[in-house]
Amino acid sequence: MLKRRGALVGAIGWTIVGPSAVRAQAWPNGPVKIVVPYIAGGATDTTARLIAEKMTALLGQQVIVENRGGGNTIIGMELVAKSKPDGQTLLLGTTTLATNAALGMKQPYEPLKDFQPITTLADIPDLIAYNNDIPVRNYAEFAEWVNKQAQKVRFATSGIGNQPHLWMELFKTRNKLNMEVVAYKGAADAIRDVLAGHVPTICDVVLPTGNHVKAGRLKGLVVASPERSPVCPDVPSVVELGMPDMVSAVFFGLVAPAGVPRPIVDRLNALARQIIGESDVKAKFAELGFVTTGSTPEAYLEKIKFETERWTKVVKENNIKIES
Repeated sequence: MLKRRGALVGAIGWTIVGPSAVRAQAWPNGPVKIVVPYIAGGATDTTARLIAEKMTALLGQQVIVENRGGGNTIIGMELVAKSKPDGQTLLLGTTTLATNAALGMKQPYEPLKDFQPITTLADIPDLIAYNNDIPVRNYAEFAEWVNKQAQKVRFATSGIGNQPHLWMELFKTRNKLNMEVVAYKGAADAIRDVLAGHVPTICDVVLPTGNHVKAGRLKGLVVASPERSPVCPDVPSVVELGMPDMVSAVFFGLVAPAGVPRPIVDRLNALARQIIGESDVKAKFAELGFVTTGSTPEAYLEKIKFETERWTKVVKENNIKIES
């Protein structure tokens, strides 16, 4: 009787887990789509196309990139959140998984519930740079100079509410710097005005601003990474300046709709981490100013949670508002 009962339990167990295992073995059963929530071109798109090309070769199945820009990435993210959870539709996720929620934007999905994180891919750290005419040589002199000015010192950003802007708000508050934001519609315009001396400082990611620092057209103050960036190796990191709590970056990762079977999640995780570990991928990422990462799905989820909480606090404390 016990043997028969055990056999029956085993049969029932196979009925429960069987379909998931079968789906995982069959994946992918057609072209895989990676949705980029931006228009074609730019670092996010380049990253997705590199991953897609490598994944196509490894899977023997076509992996395509679909650009769905608009709505501060919400349009593309909604498409993925509402897709069938079979591993055939993925998202090249960015920091907006956290910042959109922090900014109180209306989203037709819940980032922490409607997505299944697969793995982080890369970070691109923040950088503060300043005009060459400012008479300082390091962070201590910069902080002293800022707080001696009669009016708030302005810093340029490529937009209100993006991750570099939020980080700069956190940085100036943490270090009691008398500064205020001047927002532009893109990095190019912001850099142009700092180069011309119309605005003294800028906070952006390390590229393209870091190229101007490396060429001597701007001075680098600090990069928000644990170590110096190869883009501008003469600029100290926040850790060197005794601010390990200020490590921060725009982060990229691979995300799927919630409900994708765990065996498919694990296979995608292994594939993506294998790809970003390849030497040519690391070299391309370095050209983009990226630091290659890679993580478990659980660690990626915790990162999104941490970043959401971090930027929600910054938004509230600085009364940051954007048009949604």
